[in-house]
Amino acid sequence: MSGTLPRRLWLEGCRPDGEDTRLFDFSIDEPLERDLQAIPGQYFVLGVPGAGEAPFTFLEPPDEAGGFRALIRRRGRLTSALFALSPRSLLTYRGPCGSGWPLLIGKRRVLLIAAGHGLIALASFVEEAHRLHLPHSLSLLHFTGAFPSVALSAAKERWRAFSGIHEVPGGEGGDGQSLLLVERMIEQERPQAVLCCASEAFTQQVAEMCLDKGLGPERIWVHVERALTAGGVLPAYLHSTGVDDCPFWNGPVHRYDRYRLLTPGGGGHPPARPGEGKAL
Repeated sequence: MSGTLPRRLWLEGCRPDGEDTRLFDFSIDEPLERDLQAIPGQYFVLGVPGAGEAPFTFLEPPDEAGGFRALIRRRGRLTSALFALSPRSLLTYRGPCGSGWPLLIGKRRVLLIAAGHGLIALASFVEEAHRLHLPHSLSLLHFTGAFPSVALSAAKERWRAFSGIHEVPGGEGGDGQSLLLVERMIEQERPQAVLCCASEAFTQQVAEMCLDKGLGPERIWVHVERALTAGGVLPAYLHSTGVDDCPFWNGPVHRYDRYRLLTPGGGGHPPARPGEGKAL
């Protein structure tokens, strides 16, 4: 469980990264041990004075000095206020929050599927997998979306040295052609595990296709950025009380068999991506 009290966070700087997007460098004031234990796929809650709070995914998790990076698009009041700040501005931070990707020890072939900025949630997984030499074979299918990222493009170039990178320019996934490409990748790679981060509808289609191809639901992991409970769906950004004040405390990463138990009828509700679900 992550801490719930806001802590001091410094904006160290930022640089442009595509249309209305910036790569931000932050540093946690007096980082704690739990900050260094952030798991790929987790997120943090950023507070901007006078503009409120919102969750964002780590692009790079905190290092020993408390420094980390996030890729953020300007969408509304909160992000516009963030974009207007100068270096060394003081913000607030809560995290790391939520569940992350599994380590997948023993899985030799892993397929990652992402659409647009969904790749942010998988970036630190790729870096950790490379550092730990897990798995033996790692492949990525990325539908790049309408807003290409300089940072993500540079990361994919680095990853080509140790993984198979397959890009579909401009696509967001979800149409028939996208699903055909996913089907071919599954048949070609014969993965032992699949990790997916895209729109919830597309993610469900990918997961169901994996099931049809014989992959068990316990080997499929999905990134769903809205709160799920056994009793139904909680509104995005609802802060749970008595468990964890970070939204999406029981996510955003779910093993697919557990996701199906939490989602009536297998889902179908549109997700709210941290930093993108509302006009923040």
